Formats: sequence, structure tokens, C-alpha cells
Amino acid sequence: MKYAMISMPAGFWAWWIVILTVGSLAGLAWIVWSTYFSKDVQAKPDATGEQAPTVWDENLREGGRPAPMWWFWLILALLVISVIYLMLYPGLGAYRGAFNWSSSGHLSASLEKYDARFEVEKASILGMSIEDIQQREDLLRKGESIFGRHCAACHGRDALGQANRFPNLKDEEWMWGGSSLEIEKTIRGGRTAVMAGWGDSFNSDQLDQLADFILKMGKGEDVSEHPVRGIYDTFCVTCHLEDGTGNKELGAPDLTNEIYLYGDDVLSIKYTIVMGRGGVMPGFHEILDDVEVKLLVAWITAPQ
Repeated sequence: MKYAMISMPAGFWAWWIVILTVGSLAGLAWIVWSTYFSKDVQAKPDATGEQAPTVWDENLREGGRPAPMWWFWLILALLVISVIYLMLYPGLGAYRGAFNWSSSGHLSASLEKYDARFEVEKASILGMSIEDIQQREDLLRKGESIFGRHCAACHGRDALGQANRFPNLKDEEWMWGGSSLEIEKTIRGGRTAVMAGWGDSFNSDQLDQLADFILKMGKGEDVSEHPVRGIYDTFCVTCHLEDGTGNKELGAPDLTNEIYLYGDDVLSIKYTIVMGRGGVMPGFHEILDDVEVKLLVAWITAPQ
């Protein structure tokens, strides 16, 4: 894999950086010169020949002595070092410096060395099945480490979900499908879940009945004769399907498994119906490579 070096600024922004950099150095040089070598450095003597310090606000006196000379040599040395640095490294707009060095180039070289060193092992992992990876504890530990860095903040260290916001990844219930291929697609591309809120579409009694309908459906009870069966068929069946198992293409959750991400009490279910819900999982296709994604899928789907 080739890693591109970040392009240098050009046009207006290149000159803007040059002006800021050179102007800052020139301004610092002027301050140093005016502090140590200006004719106005020393306070003017009074009638007795003594120095008369400037007085501000009646009792705040400004001394007439210049700053210590070692400050001058220190600042001068830093100015010289800064100029040398700008000659050798990027810092003046589009100029790349004599060494043609950049942090992105250094990172790219390091990544290419990494790829070369582990190319055989990575090819071996890519050639393995998910089941074969799950038989190796060392590879599962790597998958767990990847999960800890990129996923645990939302789904918890044990991947069991948390905060009534982030789903359990260790059960067999997946809104967009739980096969290895579908989970990989979710990791790479992310998901956006949206349930519309029905607001004032239902009165209080209908909301109570709908919450009861959903809870009974989750327990596997027969709801074919439920008073709000018709309302469910009108408003909900498109996403959640007639049997309540949910349309995987839309990411609609299964209402028959007693898994309620936002709470399984009547009040939480009624809030979901009225206000709707929404969630976003970012895609990791630009963060994780093929090997990392495969190790992550293997760890998530590994039998507990």
C-alpha cells in the first residue's frame, strides 16, 4: 500500500503563511533591537543628573535599565535556530525545506515499513476464515484490542452495550443482519437509524394500548385480536413487518425478542412512539484496514 504525502499549501495560503512567519520573526527582531540598542532605552536624566524614571498613575515607576544581556543572547540564538529550521524544514508556505521532510512523509515511510514487515502475516490472516481466526487466542486478543480502541467508548469494554443508547454486540440480534458479511458492512460503512415520531397521531388510550401491544408481541403472545392491531398494521407494519420481526434492509428492530434498546417500560415505549428515535454509527473504512476489520468481526461474533 502506498501512502500519499500531504500536499503543501499553495497560492494565497502559501503567501499568507510566509507573511505571518517572516513578519513574526521581523517583529521579534525589532523588539530585541529596540530593547537593547535604541537611543530611547535609558530614561532621560533630571536636573540633578540622575535618571528620572517614568511614573505612571502617580506611584507606578518604570525603571530605566535594559533587560539583562543574557536575554538578548538567548533570543538571538533562538532567532538563528528558527531561521536555520525554516531553511531545512517546511515552514514557509509551499517551500518544503532542504531536507524535503514532513510529518506525513515520515508517517508514510513508517507505515510502508510496517506493511513490508507484516505483509506475510497480514496476507495469511486475510486468507483465513472467520471460524479459523476464532480458533486462535492470539488473533482474538488482537481483535479485542482493536475493539477496545475504536468501539468500547460506545458499546462498552465487554461489547454488551450501555446507557440505553448503544446496542449489545454479543447477542444474536442485529438490526441490519448478523452474518459476518453484514457486520463487516456495518463496520466499514456505518449505519444511520431513524424512527419517525408519531406525535399527536394517537390519543392517550391508543398510546397505552400500543405499548401493551408491543410488550405482548415481545413476549410471544397472540396479538392478532388486539384492539390496536389495525393501528399497528397502518402505521408500523412497513418497517417492523406484519409479524414484528423487523425489516433488516431498513434497520428496523425486531419487536418479538424482548430487546428494547431505549428501555422496556411502558413510559419509554410510549416516548419512542411519540417522539421517535435516531442513532448514528460512524463508518470506519478510512480508519481500519482489511485485516483489522476481519479480526474485529471475528472477535465480535466469537462464541462466548
